[in-house]
Amino acid sequence: MVFTIMPRMKTKPRLLPILLLLLALLLSWLGLNYRQIIAYGTIWSETSRLYQQALRLPSDFQNPASEQDLFDGGLSSEFWKFTTINGAGQVSNDPAWHAAAIAFEHNILLQHFPDADFANENADLFQSPAADQYNNVTLIGGSGFRPTPKEDVVLKFTSRVSEDFYGSAGVIFQPEDTLRKDGTFAKPFDMFGFAVMGNESDVEGVSGALCYLALNWTPVHVHSLNVDAHTWYEYTIRLRWLNATVWQGTVSVDGEELCRMTLPAFGPVEVQAWSDNALVTTLPRHWWEVAPALEMGFQNGGEKQYELGSIQIHAEAR
Repeated sequence: MVFTIMPRMKTKPRLLPILLLLLALLLSWLGLNYRQIIAYGTIWSETSRLYQQALRLPSDFQNPASEQDLFDGGLSSEFWKFTTINGAGQVSNDPAWHAAAIAFEHNILLQHFPDADFANENADLFQSPAADQYNNVTLIGGSGFRPTPKEDVVLKFTSRVSEDFYGSAGVIFQPEDTLRKDGTFAKPFDMFGFAVMGNESDVEGVSGALCYLALNWTPVHVHSLNVDAHTWYEYTIRLRWLNATVWQGTVSVDGEELCRMTLPAFGPVEVQAWSDNALVTTLPRHWWEVAPALEMGFQNGGEKQYELGSIQIHAEAR
């Protein structure tokens, strides 16, 4: 019997080039979306941290007595803990510094002026306490409140911006002791509340008066209030306990609820009112991007002011 040995056919390793191509495409996609991926990771990480923190909070919490400030020629020491003004890469606790000031004309005015040194200042976002070009006025107070199963936390204030407004301003809740008196941050910057973005800026395509939730600086939800921030309105920010780890936040304008969001429980909160020269732009979304990316900078926009008429915080029975 004769056996014929057939030669083995050589097959090309076709699978390896395909895998390498897919890996190259994946790495390219990750590189093109690195900002969005970092943002998603930041939100997930901070949500997880707040969740674990909320589980450790004591349930027998008692809210403080109500507080208010009518800004009658000065700041209420009972409501406010401290103020800061950023400028030229430094922080001052005085009422005026560099290109910004706090003034009183029956109400409180957070003022900005032309920055003569702006062109020669740096815009380093990672510089501590802040970039040289960053001009900002901040008030911190109304501390120690927290929504409970029996009580909401309610913050009411009146405000308007000047006709030549630019940058950002607003009044928000943030975790207590987030910001130190020297202008540095002791905790991740989580916030919920009311903000105004100048027409030259936008967050996720929204400018003007808006309702805003951010975790560790990263926008989570942004909702337009569709009101003219140049006009006097009474704004109400309400925090409501849904469960031990989740709250509900609402923003109302002249008594009408215009925004509602769920958010992670912050623990005891404090109030921040601010006005700055930020320039925030949502970059056009390309087809390969999972979401638009934000670009942050600063602007030397000249004179502007953010005006508050009164502010009051209290715990309200549900």
